[in-house]
Amino acid sequence: MDWQSSLSIARWSTADVPASQRFDYYAAALSAAQTPMSVSSDHQESFAAAMEAMDLGPLAVFHQTGSGNRAIRDQRDIERSSERSFHLLINRSSGWTLSHRGPVRLGQGDAVLTDSAIGHDLNIPGHYEFVHLKMTEAWLQQWLPGADKLVGQRIPADAGWGRALTSFVAQLTPQLLLEPPLPLPLIGEHVGAMLSLIGTELGGGASTSRAEIGLAERICDAIVQQCTDLSLSVEKVATPLNISVRTLHRSLAKCGKTFGGVLLEARVNVAVRMLESPLLRGLTAAEIGRRAGFVDASHLARVVRARVGRTPTQIRPAGTNERSA
Repeated sequence: MDWQSSLSIARWSTADVPASQRFDYYAAALSAAQTPMSVSSDHQESFAAAMEAMDLGPLAVFHQTGSGNRAIRDQRDIERSSERSFHLLINRSSGWTLSHRGPVRLGQGDAVLTDSAIGHDLNIPGHYEFVHLKMTEAWLQQWLPGADKLVGQRIPADAGWGRALTSFVAQLTPQLLLEPPLPLPLIGEHVGAMLSLIGTELGGGASTSRAEIGLAERICDAIVQQCTDLSLSVEKVATPLNISVRTLHRSLAKCGKTFGGVLLEARVNVAVRMLESPLLRGLTAAEIGRRAGFVDASHLARVVRARVGRTPTQIRPAGTNERSA
């Protein structure tokens, strides 16, 4: 699926309208931007809220803050919807409750996956700060074919793969994604892989078999062998192995890996070996980055420092004099 290359943030805030209109304004914005629902509050006169959104294509990322409220999606709202979507919700600041295939109580930082084809009753008693990922059905099915088994379940922030997922997703605000720390498809792959692992974990899936481990190892080997190809894609790896893109993603996810993560690690390893080599002292860091599969010198420096703890300049042997690029 295509990811947006030109990023912008859409913003809504009750501070932008007269006090008497604030609640209705925000309720309408929420319903239009996410999925049709009815919103109510016991304190409409003092209600305040703000929302930012970024549409990435297969995912939309929302950051919401505001006063407590109740959001109900019933059959009429479902019939008004033009598409089916899935929603991963994390409240970073308080606990809340949700009735969606049964009641569930969520603590601060917990997550839950909801399905727009099913009604819900979401009750937030106090101030909230949500990070909310809206996912297309096609994108989620690629990672979690049995998504219905996970819908409505509490994903704990303090145990198992839920800890990894909630920690990662809670940072994905639209503001952060204006200058993403990783390529956007890579971020999406991390989210998808962790959802797949959680689906297996909470759904009581079977442990990874030797055949699955063997396939994942072949996939990793193929990625490593081709990692310096700037245009390397999932399709280029999957086709020679006679597997589908979905099988590739799911196979790696079962072993706790993602395509992007394996590719990035392989490219870092190539770059570090080249930076350490006395025979390549005459190459600039930018040229080494290109040969290792990085887009430019700044991307190389950012990723190598994050993975290795040193900059390319610090890795190179003492006395190396780079020629001009």
